[in-house]
Amino acid sequence: MMYDAIIIGGGASGLAAACALAGAGRRTLLVEKQSRVGRKLLSTGNGRCNLTNLRATPKHYHGARAAAARALELCPPEQVLSFFEELGLPAVADDEGRVYPMSNQAASVLDALRLSAAERGCELLTDCAIESVLPKGGGFLARAADGRSFQAKRALICTGGLAAPKLGACGDGYRMLEALGHTSAAKLPAIAALKTPPEEVRALKGQRAECRIALVCEGRALREEQGEVLFAESGVSGIAAMQLARACGEALRAGKKCALQIRLMENPEAAFELLRSRAERLPKRAMEDFLSGIVSKRIGMALVKRAGIELSRAAGTLKARELRALAALMAGWTFPVTGVQGFDQAQVTAGGISLKDFHWDTMESRRVPGLYAAGEVLDVDGDCGGYNLQWAWSSALIAARAMDQSLGYEEEK
Repeated sequence: MMYDAIIIGGGASGLAAACALAGAGRRTLLVEKQSRVGRKLLSTGNGRCNLTNLRATPKHYHGARAAAARALELCPPEQVLSFFEELGLPAVADDEGRVYPMSNQAASVLDALRLSAAERGCELLTDCAIESVLPKGGGFLARAADGRSFQAKRALICTGGLAAPKLGACGDGYRMLEALGHTSAAKLPAIAALKTPPEEVRALKGQRAECRIALVCEGRALREEQGEVLFAESGVSGIAAMQLARACGEALRAGKKCALQIRLMENPEAAFELLRSRAERLPKRAMEDFLSGIVSKRIGMALVKRAGIELSRAAGTLKARELRALAALMAGWTFPVTGVQGFDQAQVTAGGISLKDFHWDTMESRRVPGLYAAGEVLDVDGDCGGYNLQWAWSSALIAARAMDQSLGYEEEK
């Protein structure tokens, strides 16, 4: 059978494209190597699925930022929400612009996509690993590892990246596209925890803090974030810290030394005044408990010890220089960074197939006419907050629209 379109990869991009193409009346085949589609989608947004962000702008993207900017123009968040409304999925936005399904369940998003694709006539084939896609007879021949083959007039590769291999990521799409002459940018984990020497954070495992956090490289802050950090066994996690992973990975790859600077208070002078007045009010308070109420007890103890102050001392015995040392830490607590957690714990892949060889208005390959790509397999990654899924949806819907139009032009000839 000759399909109008074959879509390789049943993640967010693949399912969105399948719904759009089948909805346009195109004979569509979606092939997924896992036993079910959309597994990674279920884990997004802590199980709630942050669909998109109404405040998405190019500054929230990395890699081929100009391509992401064009995708936002052609398929903005509002258009994505209209698409999901057509699928029967109402959504709501929070005060930060993050959009979630009304049910607050990622499963609802997957169900809307999966059911709509099937209802519109898309054929979904799981447990089938495509190994190659090659031009043949004015279309494409896709060969599977088990010997099966499929023919289609158009092909869309949206197999994802390398992040979350337990959910099926393995880089198949990179190999397929590289075999057709495409090139890749270096691939690094993005939105991932940062590694520190274990002895620096082990005693703080499980502690959380609201702070300003900066990635400092050779005396210069590469990026800063505001939000919650979570101390782990051998590093620092939490969204604010994980947002720094991409910049950190690039710097370390270039041989530079990096450090995390956690600012529990922005101004060291204000921190000193707070501690000085607190010591005057609570002169008998043991330093073990001195910062309780400002930060968690364990974080407070760690700060006191880092400042070289004995935990058993009474607050009223501290000299001004000791209070200043503690205040300086509260305004700039520094940890050396030794690396970024691997792809097995990362949420997104930075890098991927270069967009220089794609038409951004259609997502069609410049090297192989009729071949399209979308989503994480391409060299675009976004910050946390719905931006990566916005890229997945927009690039897929742009590709599907272009595929449908090109098939229509072909039929008119």
